[in-house]
Amino acid sequence: MSGNATTENIDFSKITITNRFMFPLVMSHKEIAKPFIEAALGIKIYDLKDPEQEKTDQVGIFSKSVRYDVYAQETGKDGEVKRSFDLEMQMEDTKELPKRARYYRSVRDTNDLRKGAMYKSLKDQYVLFICPDDIFGAKLPIYSFQNYATENKNISLDDRTFKNFYIFNQYEKLPDTHPLKPYLKYFATNAAESSETRKIHTKVEWYRSDEKTQERYMTWEQEIQLAAEAAAEKERERNEKIIAEKDAEIFEKDAELAALRAEIERLKSEK
Repeated sequence: MSGNATTENIDFSKITITNRFMFPLVMSHKEIAKPFIEAALGIKIYDLKDPEQEKTDQVGIFSKSVRYDVYAQETGKDGEVKRSFDLEMQMEDTKELPKRARYYRSVRDTNDLRKGAMYKSLKDQYVLFICPDDIFGAKLPIYSFQNYATENKNISLDDRTFKNFYIFNQYEKLPDTHPLKPYLKYFATNAAESSETRKIHTKVEWYRSDEKTQERYMTWEQEIQLAAEAAAEKERERNEKIIAEKDAEIFEKDAELAALRAEIERLKSEK
């Protein structure tokens, strides 16, 4: 989303599931998130806690906080958490997504592992980035990453962390029988052709017609715009400070050079 966007030129009736506000809003519904995660990962989920939209985690006051678009946890028959899922709609290639996935997982581990707990208590963690364009360049619709031995890819580190990227503009490369294809096609074209994507589209349309949601969206947009302007002003001040320091340094060196030249001229005149 452009940092120059203003609330006056936003047509809320036309925003889609890929919008940064709409995606977490819709995917926070368990009946929508559960089948999507199952289709994306090829797994069956026993039960899913109600997903949290825009959940924030922070390790400490001096650490960078993270905000998940949608955070969900699977529970088993005993009610205990079995696996966690972070769903991220990423419309722009920020050139840092792999490292962002790494940091997200580390922060989540730190929050999950209580003091004195054993490392083996850490649960399986999945981060799912949904992107329009292929940031890896191999023209694949899905990239699934795990940690393997460089010397033998059959040997897995088995640290139970999984980082997946779904490129919805490459949806046509998936076979028609793949359960994820209708989702990726919907993200790419807004054409809801399966019962699951029609359920998503119905939810999107409902939110677009809801006045309270429209008001929340406008407030959300304004907050983002103000944050972007504040960040830009902070960056401008930082750059001005750097330039001023450089100018002072150059001025000081010029003064030293002028003094040195004057001393050389004085010594010459004394000869």
